[in-house]
Amino acid sequence: MKLTRRTFSRLGVLSGLGTMVLPACKGTPSPAAVEAAKLSSEERLMFERFADAYLPTEGTDLKPLSEVAYVDHIERTLSFIDPPTVKDVHAALRLFNLGPFLIGLHLRPFTELGPDDRLAYIRKWEDGFATQRGIVVLIKRLVAIGYLQDVDAGRRIGFQGPISEDANSPALGNAPMPVAFGATGDAP
Repeated sequence: MKLTRRTFSRLGVLSGLGTMVLPACKGTPSPAAVEAAKLSSEERLMFERFADAYLPTEGTDLKPLSEVAYVDHIERTLSFIDPPTVKDVHAALRLFNLGPFLIGLHLRPFTELGPDDRLAYIRKWEDGFATQRGIVVLIKRLVAIGYLQDVDAGRRIGFQGPISEDANSPALGNAPMPVAFGATGDAP
């Protein structure tokens, strides 16, 4: 599994602003994108174990992770990304999950580590090489996006929801936006 500079750049962009915009995307992804975005049972378990360590909801006002379909939301978010980039994301997830064999010398994947070891492993990646930091930021953002796509989970931290719903703003759909006229009154 080779992580090239191009792949690392894609993961960096994906873990940055790009993933914050994706939940707002409307429409239907292509069947090929949906198929490429499907998470394996190992990847789903990895996200669940990561979320347990990264986003502890027990004893807080946050909506419990068991009541939020955040892994399904992550899969849907990935379906809006082009298949080659999603393939790189799958490689990064595999690298993170199998990393404890080499990095932590735990001789088992991340999904089989105990809660304290999982958190220590995440912290080690946060302080690791640039590739490790990029991958852990990607996973953190995907978990956060997946969790906060649940409206009730978002409201528990103060997110009001879509403002257009409260203001009864009509949806514009694909209507053309107004055109600004120049000083002479002619359209630009």
